[in-house]
Formats: sequence, structure tokens, C-alpha cells
Amino acid sequence: MKKYLDLWNITVGYRGYYLAAVIFMALGSFFAFLIPLVGKVTIDAVITSKALELSSMSKFVIELSGGVPFLKERLWIPALILIVISCLSGYFLYLKDRFSVHACEAVAKNLRDKLYNHIQHIDLLPFARFESGDLVQRCTSDIETVRIFLSKQIVEISRAVIMLILVVPMMITLDPRMAVVSLCLIPIIISFSYLFFQKIKAVFLQVDEAEGALTSTMQENLTGIRVVRAFTRQAFEIERFNRRNAVFRDQQYRLIKVLGIYWGLSDFLCIGQIGLTLFGGGWLASQGEISIGTLYAFITYLGIVLWPIRQMGRTLTDTGKAVVAFGRITEVLDTPQERDLDAVLPFNAESVKGHLVFKNLNFRFYRQVPVLNNIAFEVKPGETIAIVGPTGSGKTTLISLLLRLYDFEVGSIELDGTDIRQIPRKQLRKVVGAVLQEPFIYTKTARENINLADKTKMEKAIFRAAQDACIHHSIQSFKKGYDTNIGERGVTLSGGQKQRVTMARSFLKTVPILIWDDALSAVDSATETQILDTLQSRYGKLTTILITHRLSVCQHADQVFVMDQGSIAQRGSHKSLITQDGFYRNVWKIQEGAF
Repeated sequence: MKKYLDLWNITVGYRGYYLAAVIFMALGSFFAFLIPLVGKVTIDAVITSKALELSSMSKFVIELSGGVPFLKERLWIPALILIVISCLSGYFLYLKDRFSVHACEAVAKNLRDKLYNHIQHIDLLPFARFESGDLVQRCTSDIETVRIFLSKQIVEISRAVIMLILVVPMMITLDPRMAVVSLCLIPIIISFSYLFFQKIKAVFLQVDEAEGALTSTMQENLTGIRVVRAFTRQAFEIERFNRRNAVFRDQQYRLIKVLGIYWGLSDFLCIGQIGLTLFGGGWLASQGEISIGTLYAFITYLGIVLWPIRQMGRTLTDTGKAVVAFGRITEVLDTPQERDLDAVLPFNAESVKGHLVFKNLNFRFYRQVPVLNNIAFEVKPGETIAIVGPTGSGKTTLISLLLRLYDFEVGSIELDGTDIRQIPRKQLRKVVGAVLQEPFIYTKTARENINLADKTKMEKAIFRAAQDACIHHSIQSFKKGYDTNIGERGVTLSGGQKQRVTMARSFLKTVPILIWDDALSAVDSATETQILDTLQSRYGKLTTILITHRLSVCQHADQVFVMDQGSIAQRGSHKSLITQDGFYRNVWKIQEGAF
């Protein structure tokens, strides 16, 4: 029930449109129900000229139209009345569609915006459990399923209810016996639709999950197409896609099978109901109990009612799909976002000096083995430190905590004497320029990728940042220079060029703290020397943290920290560490070719 309430809650602000659509639906249905009455009166009073006990309203309409003899010679008048009533019914149904579509498109847009905005702020720990392809599925296909439900099925449910409310009294008024005969299977059809609805929800969930897995496989393959080619994994990836595709196909077959059973049985029940009406009405008409016009009215009413009731299966199917899809959407919306844990203090980014103090810092992902153990060190304003260590020692995790990509519970990190958990995340990240371990390039021009952090920078500043990152000449060699679109995820760039573009971003951003996480791993030695010379000219002006596996980067650092298994195993200057037994000295000898 909560899911239905949540689905109803997203229509806030547009319920007036849905109410108008329901009203127009009721008016359209009302005029549609007049059509059988006009046909009945025309057949009984005008065409067959049989003495019937007509209602006072029917007699009034006949007399107003000129009487029975007049209408009998001018049958085009009842035909014209039918046309006018049909046009009015169609016009109101058009208004129903117009209002419902306006509301559903607005609600779908708001839901899409809300979901995308929420994804931008989800805490990274729970975010990791979602596959990117599955998130794309939820942002597109699942929202489209909800949109279809909002545009059609809400009003269709109202239509079925309104038709039953209007048609049952009319049938009873015409002939109670025929009303019972004509509606006896309706409860069975409705019950069958409800049971089908309960069955179909689980099937739709499995289809959605299979489609999400298929989308994730495709997206992962397209993103890593270079790796696939380099390792000749085409056959493996094709087989992997085929397996996922086969699962999706099997789930679709299962869904189609269930739908086929429903439509076949519902057709049988509906045709059976029509057959009962014809048989019972034909027998009563042959006995003179009812007129041909009354039989015509009941058959027409039954056709009007059976269609939306039979469609109730499709309506319930789409409702089931919408509930499942909305459940997948709300699963994302219920995922906790990044939030400031403690009281936020006033923060002036312009006054930040870059004094960092790590105190007894401990961290673990969920309840797994600790990643960081009792980390404690100080970085003075303008100081440059280097952090080295084997893969998996916790270097990148340490930087992630400084950027508050994750939050820690034990220990603290202080910036200028303030615990960073008391600084708004956005404000904290504005004073840090970070080149992350995995460079990410947007499907934009080179200029837009460099100018990502600060759109106010002029072209001269962009060129200067690119020159400092040794990427300026490479960009100028492109066909359109800085206006060259460098492809999805920088597909037209080498690994070193990607890194240098992200370095240029950090150079363009005026910040008191600079972090490079293995940013020089893909550049050659000559380029590394040029970049380090540029970086060295900034030493003393900003606090710099360099994470690296190349110890040549550490030579000019004020402090070097060696991490191992989440702890600081060694610390000191480059000169002191190469004289001490341990990881640093061993790696230095290897990189210097001593062995």
C-alpha cells in the first residue's frame, strides 16, 4: 500500500488536471451511454411502431422532435442526434486526454529531475552497490513505465469505475432480469484480473532486472572497448552478452506466456458474457417480455462496459509494471545522500591557509577489515608531502576521506583547526584541487574539459593551465584545437593526455590545497620533469599532497609518508628514507637500477 501512496504522492501539484480529466471522462461516458437509449427509442417507437411503456423523458424528446409519424418519415433526425452525441462524447474524451497527458508529462519530468538530482548526491558507499547500466535503466525505462501509467491508466481505472456506476442503474431501469444476465460474469472477470495482477508483478520485476543486467553488460563493454580489443576478448564478451540476452529473452517469453493466458481466458469470459446476453435476451424477446430495442440497448451497453473491464487486465498489468518500476526508482531515492554529520560552522573559503592535521584516523568500508589504522600526521600551510606505498595500502582512501567522499567515525581530519565534518562538503571541495587516480574526460571539447571547475576563466588562463600541464601543444595539433570534441570518456586521447587534461583543470582552479593521486603514472619522464618543475614553482604557495609510485616525484617534497596495510610505516624526507631499510629504499634502488 505504501508504494501506491508514494505513487499517488508524486502527483502533488497536478491533481487538479487529473480531476479535470476524470470529469471530462465522466461527461464523455455519459454521452456515450445516451447512444444506446437513442437507438432503443428509435427502434421501438419509430421503426417498429410498437406500443411501449416509454419513460416520460423519452416521450418528451419524441414529441419535441415532432412526434412518431414525423420522425418515421425523417429517420435522418435520430441519426443526426446520434452523430451530435457521439461528437460531444469524443470532444470530452479529447479534453480528458489533453489534461491527463499535460499532468503526466509534468510529473514524469519532475520525477526524472528528482531522481537525477538525488543520484548526484548519493553517499558513495551505498552508491557502489548499483551498476551504472541498472541506474540508466531506472532513469529511463522505469520512469517511462511510470509515465505511461500516469498518462493512461489512472484515468482508465476511473473510466471503468464510472462506466459501472452509470451503466448498472441504466440496465436495471430498463429490465432487472436482463441486467442480471448481462452482468453475471463481470465479477468473475474482475476477480480474474485481480489475481492476474498479483501474479504479474513478480514477473515484471524479473524482466526489469534482466533488462538492467543486459544494459549494464552493454555499457560496460562499450566503455572498456579498448581493453576488449587489446586482450582479444571479443568472443568472451559476445558470449557474455548472449547469456544475459538469453536470460532477458526467457523472462520476456515467460511474461508473454502469462499475458497470453490472461488475454485468452478474458476473451473467453467476455465472449461468454455476450453469448449469455444474446441467448437470454433473445429468449425474452421471443416471449414478448422485452422489445428488440431493449435487447439492442443491452448488447450495446455490454459492449461499452466489457471493453474497459477487459482492458482492466492491461490496466492492472501496467499498474503492476508501474508499481515495480516505481519501487526500483524509490530504492534509489531512499538511498542516503551525503550529509554533514555534525553542526556546520561558518566557513570562509578565502581565508583558508591549508593547514591539515590527521589525528588517530581509522576507517573501514561497512564492517569489513579496517582500511586505515591510526593515521596521524600534520601538513603545514604551503608544505608539500608525498605519500607512497604498495597497491592497496590505503593511499587513495586517505584522500577520499579528506575530500569527504566517505565519512569516518574514529579520529579526525582538521583544516585550519576545524574538523572537516563541520565544514559543508561543497565548501570543503571548493578549496581543494584534486587530480584523481582515474582521469575522467567528458564528451565535450578540450576547452570545456579544462574549464570544468571555473567557468569564469578567460582563454588566456586556460592556455596557461594547459601549458603548465604540458598538453597545450597536443591540443593545438587537433583539427579544431581547443574546440575539438575529444569523444566519450576521452576516447581520442592517450592515457597520458587524459591525465594532463585533468592536471590542467587543477592548475586552472585557484585553491589553497592541491592533491594529485598518481597523476603522473601515464606520462613520460621528460614530460614528468617539465610538470614537476611547474609544480615546484608553486611549492610554498599552496599545500600539496602527491600520491605516487614514482619516487622521483618525492625528491623535492618536504615530507614523505610510506603507507603499508593502512598504517604509516615510515616517514621523513627523501634523503633520510633512502638511507633506512624498508619499502622506500628498496623501491628507490629498483627504480634507480641499482639491482
